[in-house]
Amino acid sequence: MSLRPFQVTPGLVGADIASGVMAGALRHPDKPALLFEDRCLSFRQLAERIQQVAALALADLGLRPGDCAAIYAPNCLAYIELIAGLSRAGVRVATPTHRAAPEELRQILINCQAKVVFCPDNLLHNLAGLDIASTLSLDAGYEAALARQSLAEPVPPADPQATFCIPYTSGTTGEAKGVMLSHHCRSHLFKVMAHHFRCLGPEDRHLCFAPLAHGGGFGFAMASIFNGGTLELLAAFDPAHVLARLASGEVTSVFMVPTHVHQILTLPTDLLRQRGGFRLNGIVVNAAPFARSLKQRAVGFFGEGIIHECYGCTEVGIATALAPELFEDKPGSVGPAILGTEVSVRRLDRSPADPGEIGDIWVKSPTLFNGYCRNDAATAEALEGNWLLTGDMGAMDDDGFLSIMDRRKDMVISGGINIYPREVEDVLLRHESVAEAAVVGIADARWGERLAAVIVPRPGRRATADEIVAHCRQHLGGYKVPRDITFADELPRNPNGKVMKRRIREQLSKT
Repeated sequence: MSLRPFQVTPGLVGADIASGVMAGALRHPDKPALLFEDRCLSFRQLAERIQQVAALALADLGLRPGDCAAIYAPNCLAYIELIAGLSRAGVRVATPTHRAAPEELRQILINCQAKVVFCPDNLLHNLAGLDIASTLSLDAGYEAALARQSLAEPVPPADPQATFCIPYTSGTTGEAKGVMLSHHCRSHLFKVMAHHFRCLGPEDRHLCFAPLAHGGGFGFAMASIFNGGTLELLAAFDPAHVLARLASGEVTSVFMVPTHVHQILTLPTDLLRQRGGFRLNGIVVNAAPFARSLKQRAVGFFGEGIIHECYGCTEVGIATALAPELFEDKPGSVGPAILGTEVSVRRLDRSPADPGEIGDIWVKSPTLFNGYCRNDAATAEALEGNWLLTGDMGAMDDDGFLSIMDRRKDMVISGGINIYPREVEDVLLRHESVAEAAVVGIADARWGERLAAVIVPRPGRRATADEIVAHCRQHLGGYKVPRDITFADELPRNPNGKVMKRRIREQLSKT
């Protein structure tokens, strides 16, 4: 049985992800670290549970350093302690979204070679038929399994350069790519985030509802605890509830994508009057284009001097940040490079672009990832020495402030989540009535962008839009299902036969 109270010693503080919690347990053991629904864990309690997870991995589950486990779950109390505890034991933690369709989940679990999947009961059916060594229900057995672990010999800090987590992001082929993140790259980033955003320190209480399965959601959530603050975690985003929590006066910081901002600002007037209770030090907006008009409305509602905008990607975390006070001076910009990071805009021949010239965005940073999981080709394509080719396009002004212009690939960002159209097109083409398909992103006031599909039917066949959507839902997560379906006799193509998606996007935007 575990020994209580758990004694944290300086020897348990190193440079891995769990060390932020261990350091907090030394400084203020009884301070709340993590709140979820009706539960609250102090830093000492969270440190103990992290050690119990590490012991569970090595003793009961038979995992070894370098092995991989996966968390297939929505936001929950166990998520943070699982990532920190498993990785302290040297186990890599893959985090597929709980919204992934079974086919997507299968591809991810094959890629990361997960030996154990942690999953709530209501998602276990999606694991049926998959070749997984074992599963552990987060509803039944997890707490008992932790309680059995001895803490007599705590697990020491992990190698800071080792991969601790593998979130998945769509690749250029449409298949998910596992982004291998080291302890060092994220623990370093957490400190820089506290410096730039000024709202992730020991005195702050951060509200998180973004999915922990994604880089941004986990990054901001873990940064708050790592830096000694308190994390209030929500299972999902509900605009009315989030507004109530922000207006309670207990929350000081929050991370949102523009879609969240839009949904809050479109709540009924009687709910919006709650804003009088705000005690916010910072709101950080990322992951999708933040329209100037929406940002102006947000500043008017939440207050001046607190809304930060930043740019980054899972492979590097955050690359640039625009301070609130520069919003009017640098409209449309996502800011200069953050501390210790270099950002370069280059032409196709890799030569530096002139100020104002659009080119590919490259990033060099100590927060760079370890490569893509079992995908050397994609890693080689993305990296040139210590520089990352982000796949985005932008322009730099004379002062070094970056503006995002477009994406080199056809990636669509809807509600802060990256989607590659080719993956959706491949599913559409599997329908017996579809001869050709093109998927693009078009502007959407709520989601930033939404997916639209143009379909050329097979001769003599005609499916309805509802039938196409139902087909997609069988093979794709809901956020990847096109919201607009249009039928056409042919797709516009250039002389080389390539589909001209820009023209499709322009035509759909006019309708």
